[in-house]
Amino acid sequence: MLFLYITLIVLVCLLVFLNVGPSGIFTDAGRRVKSPGKGRPTMFDVRHLLMEGQKEMAIQVYCEIFHTVPAKAKKDVEELERSLKV
Repeated sequence: MLFLYITLIVLVCLLVFLNVGPSGIFTDAGRRVKSPGKGRPTMFDVRHLLMEGQKEMAIQVYCEIFHTVPAKAKKDVEELERSLKV
């Protein structure tokens, strides 16, 4: 029984160690940085870039997410920008 408790404590400590801090193995650091260049970009990144005034970067990220041409991405991002200002 004592072996089971010690094993559980060691496992919990190991999981905490791996998930805490900037060097954690299982952390998704790409979503915490302001640059969408790290990690997998999402529409949240596009919205965030638009709110910061970085429209060109938002268009590039949109192209990367949906694998579309820049002209269509620009149109869609401008529509999203108009909807955010409402």
